[in-house]
Amino acid sequence: MKPDTEQALLRSLAQTLTENASATLQEMAKAAGVSRATLYRFAATREQLLDTLQQHVMSVMARILDDANLDSQPPLDALRQLIVGYMAEREFCAFIVTQFEPFIKRDTNSPFPEECLIHEQRMDDFFQRGQDAGIFRRDMPARWLTDLFFGFIHTLCESEYRGRIARADMKRLFEDMFLSSVLAHRD
Repeated sequence: MKPDTEQALLRSLAQTLTENASATLQEMAKAAGVSRATLYRFAATREQLLDTLQQHVMSVMARILDDANLDSQPPLDALRQLIVGYMAEREFCAFIVTQFEPFIKRDTNSPFPEECLIHEQRMDDFFQRGQDAGIFRRDMPARWLTDLFFGFIHTLCESEYRGRIARADMKRLFEDMFLSSVLAHRD
């Protein structure tokens, strides 16, 4: 499968599973516009498909963090780049928030996968750096700013999916609403 075709298939599968977590392979194939045989060649079982999708999503999320240069760019520039990156990959972001097992099974004792912990730690460190620079509010834990950030992503994706906001407005709304909540007050 060509990389562009595979990317489009994964994006469609992520969106389908976000909208219908119990979708069958047949329903996923139909939503992706491929035959069940094509989907079967891509992933022989639902578990294999979920594993492939989760690995891809974590790779996309890591790339977004890398592209934002969280350690070297000024915090507001890095934040804006994060917003652009996450909005461009909104189907994968919605999938990770709603369907990635570690995030939806809160009552389990099993540990989070290492890549999830690394991703969250990078975001926590970024927000801490922004707090230390006086850009982000210090009265909120950096960890909570990470959670708030991903909550905004999920809410925007849900609102866009339901037709409550236009796709073209997502970046502006995200930036306006998130920044109005987390920027340090300048006296």
